Amino acid sequence: MQLLPTLRRRDSGFLPTWPDFDLLEDQMHRLARNLPWAASAGEGSIWAPRVDFAEQNGEYVLTAELPGIEPKDVDIEMDGNILSVRGERKVETERGDQRVRIAERQYGAFERSFTLPSPADPEKIKADFHQGVLKVRIQKRPEAKGRKIPVQAT
Repeated sequence: MQLLPTLRRRDSGFLPTWPDFDLLEDQMHRLARNLPWAASAGEGSIWAPRVDFAEQNGEYVLTAELPGIEPKDVDIEMDGNILSVRGERKVETERGDQRVRIAERQYGAFERSFTLPSPADPEKIKADFHQGVLKVRIQKRPEAKGRKIPVQAT
């Protein structure tokens, strides 16, 4: 009986060949969510929104999924080259005789911090929030943009 995935050499490196590895990983995540110190779906839990960080058109763009959060509940701060996004998703109050059968959504405060590359200009940051998606645009400093150097014959 083999308990660990075997590894075989491929051009791109070592790859697991055990077909049930994803299933095991999913079960471990489910188990971790049920531990007493793990974040729960209730008020005061800790969660982190999903983000993308991209470079395009001479700027960096941070995109964060924040469904169910009001723009007034989001705080963006720049300290040196650290960009921090904080906020809170408030718990929806139950109404009348409603009984919750499944509660998987997470509520509470969150904070994500990112170290920006040195060409980022902390003075030129814009943020917009549309349909639950936060976009933070950070311009690059002009001197950070590439330029062609002409070669001269001597």
